Amino acid sequence: MTVEVGGAGSVGFAFESTLGTYVAPTKWIPIRSETLANPEDKVYRTNIRGVADRSGAIQGYVHVEGDIVFEVSSDILPYFMYAARVVPVKSGAGPWTYTFTPAHVAKATTAGGTTTRKTLSILTQRGGNPMAYTGCSVGQLSLTVEGGVLVCTASMVGVNEAAQSPATPAWPTNAPFGPGKVTLEIPTSTVRGDADTFTLVINDNLVAANRLNGQRFAAYQNWGEREVTLSVETDFDVLTDFNAFVAQTLQAITLKAIGTPSSDELSIVLNAGVTDSYVVNLSSLGDVNRGVINYHGIYNTGDAYTVVCKTTENIT
Repeated sequence: MTVEVGGAGSVGFAFESTLGTYVAPTKWIPIRSETLANPEDKVYRTNIRGVADRSGAIQGYVHVEGDIVFEVSSDILPYFMYAARVVPVKSGAGPWTYTFTPAHVAKATTAGGTTTRKTLSILTQRGGNPMAYTGCSVGQLSLTVEGGVLVCTASMVGVNEAAQSPATPAWPTNAPFGPGKVTLEIPTSTVRGDADTFTLVINDNLVAANRLNGQRFAAYQNWGEREVTLSVETDFDVLTDFNAFVAQTLQAITLKAIGTPSSDELSIVLNAGVTDSYVVNLSSLGDVNRGVINYHGIYNTGDAYTVVCKTTENIT
């Protein structure tokens, strides 16, 4: 058996036709890290029988969970959006535009076509032991900027894991949304020249659903209450953001990114952002005064958020 470093590994995925039935990768993704695993809820027997020790163990329910961290490019993000709790729409004739708005369903399912949600089969190759994770859906997407590059953490929940045969990666060539290509607008149409970092989190609180179906692995997954949050750090100069916090002013907030080629675009809009908190302090003698603004995205007169990705990637 060959022991390898992490850099020799790979991750690929494919849309499933049947939830939980493995499909070999059709798309490979360069990742920064992954933590996919198949935890077991082992049952330890704690009967009273004259001793103070546990008296045995029973195999428990299992499911898949973990994060995939990757640099965001226009050809990769739409696949994860299809696996999230969204309503997808594809338009155009190349480049294609993919529009994703929140869905209000509970149960993760999979189906064919470009206007339905999908589950993913994910193959991770760590050394000589490829592992496949099936029935995977996105429970949370967290986007931030690291060194000027847009980075996403996709938190996945799936139904089962099994060993698989090795596969040969075919790497995409699209560049990620990098320095100078990302802008933040608060409110929408007002580009912020004082913000240098943000964290946008769309959390659908996905959990595995085990049922009395004669199997230990999860039957499917359940999405719960949705929570959309945004944290932004800015230079402290004027009181505009603080006044919006005091007045509880609803603001549309937009994240935009331009790719390579320039026809590749990403737009994420929080349609109604409420300021949770505005914090500014004096930190030390030489530090620039900074403010931290925390927002909640809510359903107001429309969806809490909208994601639009224009790309040359043709998802069928």
